[in-house]
Amino acid sequence: MAYICTLMKFLLSSSFILTGLALFSQEHSSGHLIPYSPEPLECISAEQRASILAEINANKSELYAQNKLPQPIPSQIAFLNWPLRLRTGLNLYGYHGISAQVDHDPTFPNNLLDYNCGTRTYDTPSGYNHAGTDIFLWPFSWNKMDSLDVEIIAAEAGTIVGKWDGNFDRSCGTNTGNWNAVFVQHADGSVAWYGHMKNGSLTTKINGQTVTQGEYLGVVGSSGNSSGPHLHFELYDAGNNLIDPYSGSCNSLNSVSWWNAQRPYIDKALNHIATNDAPPVFNPCPQQDTKNEQDWFLDTDTIFLMTYQRDMRNGDTMQITIYRPDNSVWSSWPWVNSWGDFGASYVYWWMIAGWGEAHGQWTFEAVYNNQVYFDYFYIGSLGINESAGAILSTGPSPTNDEFSLTFKDQPLENTTIRILGIDGKEILRKKASGLKTTLALGDVQSGIYLWMVEENGLLLSTGKLVRN
Repeated sequence: MAYICTLMKFLLSSSFILTGLALFSQEHSSGHLIPYSPEPLECISAEQRASILAEINANKSELYAQNKLPQPIPSQIAFLNWPLRLRTGLNLYGYHGISAQVDHDPTFPNNLLDYNCGTRTYDTPSGYNHAGTDIFLWPFSWNKMDSLDVEIIAAEAGTIVGKWDGNFDRSCGTNTGNWNAVFVQHADGSVAWYGHMKNGSLTTKINGQTVTQGEYLGVVGSSGNSSGPHLHFELYDAGNNLIDPYSGSCNSLNSVSWWNAQRPYIDKALNHIATNDAPPVFNPCPQQDTKNEQDWFLDTDTIFLMTYQRDMRNGDTMQITIYRPDNSVWSSWPWVNSWGDFGASYVYWWMIAGWGEAHGQWTFEAVYNNQVYFDYFYIGSLGINESAGAILSTGPSPTNDEFSLTFKDQPLENTTIRILGIDGKEILRKKASGLKTTLALGDVQSGIYLWMVEENGLLLSTGKLVRN
């Protein structure tokens, strides 16, 4: 599996080339691409699959006898929606990639054929042919799993006919442990398997209870034979015949798509865009990755411009543009992928704005596959933004429990104070009231944060806050 019954390896490329400009003048580098390359492993053993099928069939017989499972109605064909979603309140451009489809070539090893007549699948010398769709989290999969960022939802309404929970969920390779999974039978008798879930995240519903299309089933995890957080989605018809939900000229199992809206085979997109103070560090499985994301800088700081993409193809182009606070173009340049085809990869550049550049909110724009992606960052002093005319004083920093801003003059009615993490996520927001406004930091964790004062949506001042 991509991360999905696969071991992910970083293939580090040669160091990037720097443009030779004067120190602290306007400067940016050429691009540096790092891909992920998966190595397959047998994600479900023959014994485990036989055990799963036996338990599902036994559960179905019992539920039929108790009138808790409707008899299949072949005419009520299942139409599937995408089985993943972001948790409420999380807004990302993307979060996944596909590393493996169903293998339609029964011979082995290394005889691969997916529904689109490609080789995005795998088999093993022992005779395992991949029997599902592997959807992995990208980037920062362990971070996403630990934050419960990506939820598994019912692709179609149905009745729970099996549920496994309580199993270890930080697997990094082949093992004898079972996965955490939910098995749902649809009205036509077909059954969907949702595997490798996070331990303890599964729906509280039990066998015989119904779920609606889009209902929460659990959180993406790495239980069972798995090298990282992902969903293994497997589908069988009412006769226990394997189904590949994707339609394609090399799908030998079924002639039509089971998806309401089938996604493209090559689904190019940026999943994430960010600014960093250093490139990310992808730590060994199962540790969280170190993002090194930051949204505030001095004008002479080195700023790393990050894009994380899925399904990038050789020859793909990306246009990078940096805008000053007044929307004038600081610099713009094209980048062409000459490295190869990758299911998951990231690219970074670095830039130095230069002495005397405008302070305030800057924009990092990337245009890829005719889509425009944005990230915002701030350039200014680490104390009061000089361009704000010393309108206020702040303190204390570092602080243990509260942070105050004292204005020189009475703030306007629409003056807002915001506290952001270095990843750009808003932690606190409060409307300024009187000459002094105090923010209780409460549950804010230790670390470095950015405070911002905005008036009618325009940035007045910004600076650094250290929480002990």
